[in-house]
Order: sequence, then C-alpha cells, then structure tokens
Amino acid sequence: MVEQPPPFRIRYDDTELHLNPVTYCYRSGCVDGRDADPPDVGSPEQLSVYVPNFPEFTVEQIGGGDYCMGRRVTAEVTPLGQGWWSVSPRGPAGEYVISLFASGRAGDMAADVRWTTPEDRPLPEPAARLALIADHDGRPDSYGLELTVTNLPASPSEYRATITVTASNGQSLTIEAAESPEPCAGEGAIFFDEPDAEAKQAAQLGDFPFTTTVELTLDGVTYVATATYPDDEIPGAEPYVALEFDPPLPR
Repeated sequence: MVEQPPPFRIRYDDTELHLNPVTYCYRSGCVDGRDADPPDVGSPEQLSVYVPNFPEFTVEQIGGGDYCMGRRVTAEVTPLGQGWWSVSPRGPAGEYVISLFASGRAGDMAADVRWTTPEDRPLPEPAARLALIADHDGRPDSYGLELTVTNLPASPSEYRATITVTASNGQSLTIEAAESPEPCAGEGAIFFDEPDAEAKQAAQLGDFPFTTTVELTLDGVTYVATATYPDDEIPGAEPYVALEFDPPLPR
C-alpha cells in the first residue's frame, strides 16, 4: 500500500482546512488522481498554507478552472518559516482553481482548491522562453520547437513568430513558427509548437553555440529577442532558453 503524505493545512479568515493531496509521489510509491470538485475557500485576501517535509512550494491560478481558456498565472508565495507559506493572488479578480504543488527529497504532492480572488492585482512580468536546440551527449540535437509567451495583459488578436537559428560556423536557418492544431495556451498567453522537422534540421547546421533570434509580432507590433544556446539555458527547464524582447512585451 502506498504511503500518503501529510495533508496541506490551509488557513483563511477563521477557518483551517486539512486537504489531502490527490496526486503524489511519496516514499513507497506514487498516486495520480484528480479532484473533480475542489473545496471552495471563498474570497479571502490571502491564504496561509502549511507544507511539512517539502521545502519547495508553488501555486498556480487557473481562471475558471479552464486550463485551455482561462488565465494561468503563478501566485505570489512567501515563506513564513516552520513549514508555513503565505499565498497572495495575482492578476484580475475572479474565480480560479488554485493548484498547490510541493516538492522535496521526500517526493512531491499536489491538490486543488477554488478561490474567488477579491480584487485586481498586478500580473507578473511577461515572460517568454524557447526550446529548439538541445544537447544530446555533447552533440547538438532537437526535440522539436516550443515557443511560449505568458502574462500578457490580454491575448493578441493576431500574432506570428519568425526564428532564425545560426550555428557557430555561421550556417543559419529561418523558421516560421506555427501553432499546434489544438492550441491550449490560456488567456494572455500564446504557444507555438511547430514545425518540429525544421527544428531538427536546425540542429544539424553545425556545432555549439547556437544563436537564436526571435521576431515576434503581436497585433502589428514587432518585438525582437536574441538568445544563445547553451549559454542562456534556463536551469531546471532545459533545453529552454529565456527570451528578453526589445521593445519590452506589453504589460
């Protein structure tokens, strides 16, 4: 029998909720579940969450509980000490499913609650990242193309992305990024994940480092970012590189 981790303890107003994780990997094994009707905590301004044995803690807000259409934003979490965390919402006020995720050497665990955030809060800075070139045992490779932009104030009506990849020998290839046939980006986000064949072709241009220049056009305005692989690889999110655009993306 798989051992269950201790519950999340969630305090808000004058209430304390003990919430068992529905998905977890803990000591003797793993359980993969889903809560079709997460408990509702109402509309407090802030939550306090106790997470024993797991030093890493993140909280994602999913607007209306709709992962494909609602806004997805990372809530602000602040460690309070002795296993307690303060959670403050970000973004527009509204109804969210809040996904709690804790991890550490003991494993990981996740659970959901519903939270109607009471007032508008600033969004995090817009963020963008690109996966195209990868390192396979010291040789250039590619697992396909993924370009993600999040935390825009609204979803653009029209958008496109052109990516130019240049290997260390000067050989280059320009790729017109394309959306998945079934995009699932959410409000204020865009996601390209094609063409994979041309991404693999780019990995064969030469050796490291590779320079990638992304021209992103949102509603007629073009933003340009340049990143180098592997120098700009995001630790813990390999093979993604971080993108910083000029001019800055809209807020």
